[in-house]
Amino acid sequence: LMSQDALNETLVSHRQRLWLYAVGVLVLLFLILPVLIVIPMSFSDSRFLTFPPPSLSLRWYQAYLGSPEWMDATRVSLTAAFFTTLLATPLGVAAAYGLRVAEARFLRAVQLVLLMPLMVPIIIIAIGVFFVFAKLNLVGTMLGLVLAHTLMATPFVVVTTLAGLRG
Repeated sequence: LMSQDALNETLVSHRQRLWLYAVGVLVLLFLILPVLIVIPMSFSDSRFLTFPPPSLSLRWYQAYLGSPEWMDATRVSLTAAFFTTLLATPLGVAAAYGLRVAEARFLRAVQLVLLMPLMVPIIIIAIGVFFVFAKLNLVGTMLGLVLAHTLMATPFVVVTTLAGLRG
């Protein structure tokens, strides 16, 4: 057990942490500020992006919602996201659970393979996936898109679930 003096030495007051709070606020502002500029710009009626917008309009939202190409792209994105979530979540949770409870020697190697998409540059993965999918005739298909996204999403599920299981 720690003595009261040793405990008091390790405690840091809010006043001593004030610089940390200030840095945190500055980082949050840095991350949020672009959104606070882009949203008002989206209501501009001008042909080019200007800030502040000269006048307000729903012109760009009407163009987006009225465009069949944009609606098709949105549908494809949402469909791919839905099925990717449907695949990556149970795969990642099962893998994380297996890594947590298993007592095999090769556990580190399995974990490394599962987390490899986080370590390998995305362009290398894309080239590899393209060549494999080309041989399997999956290029340009919804199945190919979902499988590629699942490959990239599963490590995030594994890391998050492992952290939860360890906690």
